[in-house]
Amino acid sequence: MSQNSLTLPTTGTVSGLQMAQDTNLALDTLNTLSSGASAPGSPEAGQLWHDTTNNILKLRSLDNTNWIPLFYVNESSYLAGPPSLGQISAGANRILNGGMQWDQFNEGASYSVTTGSPIYTTDQWIAALSTTGASGVTAQQSTDAPAGFVNSLKMTVGTGGAVASGDYCLISQKIEGNVVNDLAFGTSSASLLSLSFWVKSSVTGTFAYSLLNSAESRVLVNKFTIGSANTWTQIVVPNIPGDITGTWLTGTSVGLQLFICVACGSTYQSSTLGSWQAGPFFSTTSQTNTVLTTSSATFQLTGVMLNAGAFCSPFDKRLPQSELASLERYFEKSFPQGTNVSQSGGTSGILLYQMPTGATGAFGVNGAFRTPKRATPTITTYNPSAANANWFDYTNSASRTVSVGNTSDKNTNISGASGAAASTNGIHFTASARM
Repeated sequence: MSQNSLTLPTTGTVSGLQMAQDTNLALDTLNTLSSGASAPGSPEAGQLWHDTTNNILKLRSLDNTNWIPLFYVNESSYLAGPPSLGQISAGANRILNGGMQWDQFNEGASYSVTTGSPIYTTDQWIAALSTTGASGVTAQQSTDAPAGFVNSLKMTVGTGGAVASGDYCLISQKIEGNVVNDLAFGTSSASLLSLSFWVKSSVTGTFAYSLLNSAESRVLVNKFTIGSANTWTQIVVPNIPGDITGTWLTGTSVGLQLFICVACGSTYQSSTLGSWQAGPFFSTTSQTNTVLTTSSATFQLTGVMLNAGAFCSPFDKRLPQSELASLERYFEKSFPQGTNVSQSGGTSGILLYQMPTGATGAFGVNGAFRTPKRATPTITTYNPSAANANWFDYTNSASRTVSVGNTSDKNTNISGASGAAASTNGIHFTASARM
């Protein structure tokens, strides 16, 4: 394997031996497809490069600006497979909302990410922060995305600060055990996995992804590089080994977790890359922490695909009605799609109860969920027209005290007190069975 110069001298005096040696070096580079862990220097349009870091055969674009993946090479099974370029609709992705299209709670508004308080952002995606230095960190659904995608999740650092040993800034998703129980982790039959995603950052450097079990006692961590600032880069990681030991839950609890590490202190860094070990770790000893130390720095993520097998499948673009139903297994709202969850959020989509003429006192409705939940959800109520969580009496312009009970995975009962005769009452709710 070599990456020698392909240009032979055409001027000056060169000995026959030197010319023969230069020719052999150039031929060796051609014979080995410019194999190497990093890209060849001074590439030319149409040049081939065997990327030995990611086991990908790449072609230099005609405008000589990018490397185009042609094939993934599995050096263990001696097989080659196509790159992840297109989109399929086959349910292969173990990740939900990988394209960051759904943000039911905030509908594109900014989330404040505070230290020690992980927060759900775009549906199923969690932003977590532990820092004694940086402040004003936010996460938000963005319309800046690579070709083929509409949205991304964007984290922004307000004021940068030093990264202590126990600090971290993470984006993660918890995957239900029922979704990954066929992978047979914790047994000798554990399946291979392949991961691909798109990232963009205002700073360059080395970052990391990690896979963990629910207890975070088993982890596989590896690094990836962002070489160009403010440029969308696809990361492809085929042939990830499955874990043959450890405890992996297979029911409605967390079966597998994926973390993308934006920044991380030494406490959660590991020098063991690409193989399973005792955790928890979220990054490697090569981690670049510049995002968290730089004011106004940004980090974006989209197009996340995690599939079984030795090769990265094309991104699984689900039909919107199918993906929304899958997401509502974990979070559902009465608010219309496009309307963020809030008090005084308006009357569209509210649950209504009309008190009979001459009747007063307690009242209530049975709210059936559109999608059965992963587990008995937490119900949160919202007043459509006032800054509290109660029913609103539109006939008398008054709030009525709310209570919630008899909740199951399929429905809930939302009651009100002191209902007035012939009054029209409304309320919003969310049902959360997130993990």
